[in-house]
Amino acid sequence: MINTLFSPQIKFGLGFVLAAIFLQGCGAERTTPYNPDISSSSSSAVAITTQSITQGTTTSSVLEYTDKRLQVMRNSDDYYGITGGYVSFNLPTQNFTDGQVVLIDLGEQDSCKQRLEFSSLRAEEAGAEGVKVIISYRALAAVSTTCTPVITRPYYLYHVQSRDALIFSETIQ
Repeated sequence: MINTLFSPQIKFGLGFVLAAIFLQGCGAERTTPYNPDISSSSSSAVAITTQSITQGTTTSSVLEYTDKRLQVMRNSDDYYGITGGYVSFNLPTQNFTDGQVVLIDLGEQDSCKQRLEFSSLRAEEAGAEGVKVIISYRALAAVSTTCTPVITRPYYLYHVQSRDALIFSETIQ
């Protein structure tokens, strides 16, 4: 009988039961699973002012890249240099002493294929020297019937009233 108490199968079984009992005290009783994408700052975060500058679906010139991208412009040289490829009109002057500009370029999109549609942009404080910029999109399904493709390139320019480092968070609704 003593030999069976020390057999490898019994040792393994006892170890497994003890591990299960121990792990029960480590959050296994949580009723909702942990989701790191949900902001822990929620309503207590201080909102940062954002303002739409312009938006469009076609660029004023052919750009060398076709994919989605986010770009931050922290001075007027970058602002006018980068936006010149998007617009053929004079953009309003931006105050870069208290803010910066965010470009959201969704890349070339085929109206018949699955794609993203911009929904909203908001910003909130994220620590002492950071700003969290939350960009929301809607997923659009591909057209299942006969479709004549239209190629667009949606883009959006926003002024974020902060000079702190921007941390981006993108969500699909």
